[in-house]
Amino acid sequence: MAHEFNTELTAQEEWGWLLALDLFFAGVGGGLFLLCLLFNLPPAVALLSLGLVVLGAVVLIVELGRPLRAWRALCKPFSSWISRGVMFVTLFIVFGALYSASAVDSLSWLVPAGDTARRTIGAIAGISALFVTLYPGFVLAASPSIPFWNSPLLPVLFTFHSLMAASGLVFLIAPLGLANAHLETIRYWGGILIVVNLALGAMYLANSKGAGLAAKEAVRRLNQGSLGLAFNVGVILLGMIVPLSVVLWMPSVIALAGLCILVGSLLFRYCVLKAGVYVPFPLT
Repeated sequence: MAHEFNTELTAQEEWGWLLALDLFFAGVGGGLFLLCLLFNLPPAVALLSLGLVVLGAVVLIVELGRPLRAWRALCKPFSSWISRGVMFVTLFIVFGALYSASAVDSLSWLVPAGDTARRTIGAIAGISALFVTLYPGFVLAASPSIPFWNSPLLPVLFTFHSLMAASGLVFLIAPLGLANAHLETIRYWGGILIVVNLALGAMYLANSKGAGLAAKEAVRRLNQGSLGLAFNVGVILLGMIVPLSVVLWMPSVIALAGLCILVGSLLFRYCVLKAGVYVPFPLT
């Protein structure tokens, strides 16, 4: 039997700034904790990462609209990436707090004594932090009705953007007393992360152009109108090109690069959400 299709492409309107803020705070927090582990950053940075993830969780509860029913998000861990994401966030908050407490003399009694215990707690927190950065991409990629999101590359893109944003936050807080050795290392890797994100973004958009009419329309939306301005100027130019230039040639104003990266990272999440276009559906 032949079907008639609705040929009008409809953009999703359910998710916007609130969810973008949640993904931003959680992603930056998770990425920052990973940088803490990788580069042995001060305990205060780990505490900051924990606070950001908690803030993201609060924003998510507000986004859900019914805070007292937020626990239901945990009910389907075997079938829902949202449930898995809530589990990863919860695990990170618990083990991230324990890891941070172990570095504070007045709170170290909360953690079993010994380096092995701290390393184990740090490993669990680190794995949880990694999945905190990954799971938003899996949530969106599990939406077959929006082909622009339905890509295995999206979780990777979210994770690398989270790491880049975390490096931007390190740049921003560096004047507050971060050791020069730490800053130089993060500056080096921050530059690499910017280049990687530029490459991944270009690859993602190129793949999307060949993923059907709805995905092609999403790419068009990212290049025209107000969303195009936010993406091309905010995400690409302000969020990556300008910071890369600062990292390479003007390290004395590295805090400016950090601010630009963070703004671009927030806009990246917003643009990905708002560019989503539903695939045409059958009318009969």
